[in-house]
Amino acid sequence: MNLVPLSPRVYAAFLLCLTAACGSSDEDTPPGGASSGTSGGASSGTSGGASSSTSSSTSSGTGGAPGDTPEFPDTPRGDLLEDLWTSSRAGKFRFGYENAITWGLYDPGTKQLVSTNDWFSSMAGPASRGERGWSSDAGATVGENPGLLGVSLDAMVFDPVPWNRRDVTADAAAYMLEQPGGMVAFDWHTPPCTYDISTSDFADAIETPLATITVDGQSVPIHAQGGGTPFYAETYYSRSLGSSADIPENLKCICKIANDVPIEQGTHAGISARDWLVAHAKYVAQFFREHGLDGKPIVLRPFHEHTGGWFWWGQPYWNCQALLDDDQAVTGPAAYSAAYRTFAEAVRSEPGMENVIFAYSTDKVRKLSDSSVTPAEAKVRDPESLSRDMLRARLVEELTGLGAAYESPPQEAIEALENEGQPPSALLEEYYLEAYPGDDLIDILGIDLYYPYERAASPADLEDMKAMASAVAAIGAAKGKPHALTETGTYRLHLLHRVSKLAAGASLTLYPADHVSKWHDTLFDESLRTEFLANYGLGSAGAVALSSAEVTSLFPDAGRGALTEDWYNTHLLDLAKSAGVAYALTWQTYYDGSDFDNKAVYYYVPFPGHPEADNFRRFAGDPAVCFGATACQ
Repeated sequence: MNLVPLSPRVYAAFLLCLTAACGSSDEDTPPGGASSGTSGGASSGTSGGASSSTSSSTSSGTGGAPGDTPEFPDTPRGDLLEDLWTSSRAGKFRFGYENAITWGLYDPGTKQLVSTNDWFSSMAGPASRGERGWSSDAGATVGENPGLLGVSLDAMVFDPVPWNRRDVTADAAAYMLEQPGGMVAFDWHTPPCTYDISTSDFADAIETPLATITVDGQSVPIHAQGGGTPFYAETYYSRSLGSSADIPENLKCICKIANDVPIEQGTHAGISARDWLVAHAKYVAQFFREHGLDGKPIVLRPFHEHTGGWFWWGQPYWNCQALLDDDQAVTGPAAYSAAYRTFAEAVRSEPGMENVIFAYSTDKVRKLSDSSVTPAEAKVRDPESLSRDMLRARLVEELTGLGAAYESPPQEAIEALENEGQPPSALLEEYYLEAYPGDDLIDILGIDLYYPYERAASPADLEDMKAMASAVAAIGAAKGKPHALTETGTYRLHLLHRVSKLAAGASLTLYPADHVSKWHDTLFDESLRTEFLANYGLGSAGAVALSSAEVTSLFPDAGRGALTEDWYNTHLLDLAKSAGVAYALTWQTYYDGSDFDNKAVYYYVPFPGHPEADNFRRFAGDPAVCFGATACQ
């Protein structure tokens, strides 16, 4: 069938007419969401996701009218899903963060800050051996550990054996699952199918395979991941794309998985990309069984934030017909959906994995409307983040110029309405479901919503976040599936800590020269380097600092003691309650142990003595927040 392309604005108007202005039969039901028997997205084709039917033996719930209580299976998996559904309908949500009881920086014994690695070896390690209780930075601040633990498969299942972290992390997960109401949610920052382990800084630690898994008669070696960030899309983008021959192979992995095409480069060259992914899924199941995690209601969230372009599985890299030079290839959202299903079905088919819970999570489904920053605020942006984003933007621009990038019709329709207030929820829902793998696999609907770093969170940000989270809530209500803030957070805790220590009239060095130079030099194009330096008001790569006047313009109370923005209470609490989420997970702490007060350090919960500590305690004590494991029981 030949499809007539619609302009983004016409597409938006057409969808709005179908779902609202032209008379919906039930204005409270999102498009495609009245029954859990459909994916809710477009049918597979040139722009739609894969359709699916619901299996009562695997689906999380039976759907029905919004507000109805679904029928969950009488299994550990069903019990947790029902708990999440019930508590969220009662106005409560679980709170947790990534690596909460395995990574930290505050030593409650010495009341000093230590490196994350030292914290792990002195607290998490002994706890896993039963020599002390499990602890966390949040626990030191509030008095009890959060009952929700986030863990990356790459930090447990695929961690290098010599680093001695795999068993401790597995013990932490097992401990959390033993607590009444305890919950563990896994993500996976997997390197691409083309990854060459010999290029790792830790090649010696990952050279020996963790295992060899046989799939369809093909032996697939499973290697540890070995640190670094090979999962980022721009990792192998080191020159402009003059032709399709210049497109980095890592960007073709989703397409190769979906179309069962052999890998051409890296450690797994010659192996089918689909078999590569299935083998990794089987090894995940094997690790879970070996560590007593089988049979548990564990949340797995693979291929997350796919609406962004920063991971190799991201939306721009789904134009498989162009990337594989095959006009018969499975392409677009259907390719992403097929890859997700390949992994999920392979996991679920393994012994002891019937209780695994799969979560589907996009990143933001629209840009924040409050997008402007002042020159002083622009300086706050981490040079690494800026450099990476500039490369990604150029990469996608060049792919688009070659006709090799996937362009999403609902995303374009949302952007066409950018200056006209909030897009209709129906359009946000359509975009959210564009690559949805199907009700028979997905149990939890999630969205990842991070707040800006450059400026304080604004009321406009909160309204944008509420609109996006509410769109997911509407889909969850129609499908009978819990929904969550699968990742969220503010990056500004350390900035507030640093500014709180300034004397009146002091300047603030944000980033040292070597950090700026490293990420300046990563930009291979001179025009990008010029743009990078201009963001910081620099003529050449050097330290980035806020002058006394700039500090005062951004923080009028600087020099007067502790500064707070109370993001947890004025934003997260309001957002989570208004959207009725089942849980909210913030990200991890990592600190290398040097110059804590003089550089950017990222952590998402405050420690004792932090200027936001009292506000965090108030958040944890709110009746809506299930902080400890038993709080939502």
